[in-house]
Amino acid sequence: MQLIFIGDSLTLGVNDAERLSWPGRICKELDPQGVKLSVYNLGVRASSTEHIQNRWENEVQSRVLPDVPTMLIFCMGAPDVVKNISLDRSKANAESILRKAKDNHDVLFVTPPPMIDPEKDARTKDLASELCNICASLDIACMDINSPLRDNPAYIKALKESDGIHPNSEGYGIMAEMIGKFISPYILPHLS
Repeated sequence: MQLIFIGDSLTLGVNDAERLSWPGRICKELDPQGVKLSVYNLGVRASSTEHIQNRWENEVQSRVLPDVPTMLIFCMGAPDVVKNISLDRSKANAESILRKAKDNHDVLFVTPPPMIDPEKDARTKDLASELCNICASLDIACMDINSPLRDNPAYIKALKESDGIHPNSEGYGIMAEMIGKFISPYILPHLS
């Protein structure tokens, strides 16, 4: 099976000393020997929904093998908040990306996590809620990690010990545990 993670610096794993981010940790758990999954982390630093809209399709097409089950896992939105991109524009970009992705692939979505800065965090929370609504309208399975991570003291500590947007390694581990429970049921049947 092929797993293609598409997103921004939080998917890439900025500030993760272990260089695994949450996708690497999840795949290491699901396929410890590294023989059943072909994994591509297409997280790009500062990649807004507009940037992802311009790049995701070519990047995916160059990796997908015919007749191999493929799943796209999107996590995006944090750079939109940091760059002050309007909520309406972010929503339109995300809907366009997800609608097109769903036409050809199995798709899962993970919301952006919280941030330390109160104003940016409030905007991230609003965006996460809107992204969940878009996924519901498109019948795409979505995990809102924004709310539960906001209430997780260990994750907030991991943000504070880093840059307030990206967690440290411990924080990526918390994300991986949470997101892994969400995506594993969609992947495990392909690994038997």
